[in-house]
Amino acid sequence: MKFKIVFFTLAIISFTNYSFSQIRIGDFNFDKYKHKKLNKKTLNRFTAKNTKFVLPKLYSKSTFEDILNEVWDVTSFELMMEDEFNESEVKVDDALAQFMNVGITRTKSSGMSVDYGFHILDFHVVDKIKKKPKEGQLKWHSSKIGTIYFTPDISLRQQAGAYSENLKGDLLNFRLGYFKNFLQFTNNSIKNNISIDLYEDYVKPELKNLKSNKIYIDKTFIYGYNAWKIKEKEAPEIEDLMKDFSFDYKIVEYEDIEKMILDNQNTDFYYLMYNQINSNKVITVINGNTGDIIYQQHTLMSYNLKSKDFKELNKKIKKIK
Repeated sequence: MKFKIVFFTLAIISFTNYSFSQIRIGDFNFDKYKHKKLNKKTLNRFTAKNTKFVLPKLYSKSTFEDILNEVWDVTSFELMMEDEFNESEVKVDDALAQFMNVGITRTKSSGMSVDYGFHILDFHVVDKIKKKPKEGQLKWHSSKIGTIYFTPDISLRQQAGAYSENLKGDLLNFRLGYFKNFLQFTNNSIKNNISIDLYEDYVKPELKNLKSNKIYIDKTFIYGYNAWKIKEKEAPEIEDLMKDFSFDYKIVEYEDIEKMILDNQNTDFYYLMYNQINSNKVITVINGNTGDIIYQQHTLMSYNLKSKDFKELNKKIKKIK
């Protein structure tokens, strides 16, 4: 798997765990803790331009184009694959939705370095072209609109910090159906000027529908990973994982969820999304028809789906009127 690599090295006095939502909409930087709401000027600059989507060759160009034509209407757009994208042609005020892998090295006060990797689709507007960019860095400064984060498999996690263009592994939720829903949510958030804070846990009233509707769970997300040994471990048993979840659920293959998303006839259904960004776990419930995220819960220093994630979801479903 080949990625566009961008890396940064940061020296900090004290180390803080950063938590990232599945999708962030607003004004933020990778190396900053603070998250601000969408900047009105930046938003106007972005929506006034043709968005240039730069996507990986995980699916065909025509397949991506079909999805974009269906769900992206906040701006006009131009689609290109990574190998068609020429950075030297980027200009000030260009609006980009660019897929890339971002590597960050943070140095603690003890002198120990920690590497982080982010696999993202980044939405931004170009502010200034750099005169002499360093090797491996973007060639422009930009203002942020939003970012979609994807979850690396165990193989990619084992390569964190390698910053190689030829990483070998998979992104567990860069799947066509999920991608459609992520784009729906991003498109609608930008259109309605809704910012998503990276520490925002929330429940929307629609979650009450899980009292009478089944939630689908992609079996791909049920695996075991030992973050301290950086290797695979035994996956949890389904019965143990779901022991405190009292509502209807079904463990399915991803292809079943994809079919429901792509063939949907305007019918609401719900599935669980698991996202792992370094040491941060984000659990969401998504309406597969609208792409709306109706539940979000993040946990620091957690690396697998656990029974307490479903216990917490169960509690929130019961509580909502």
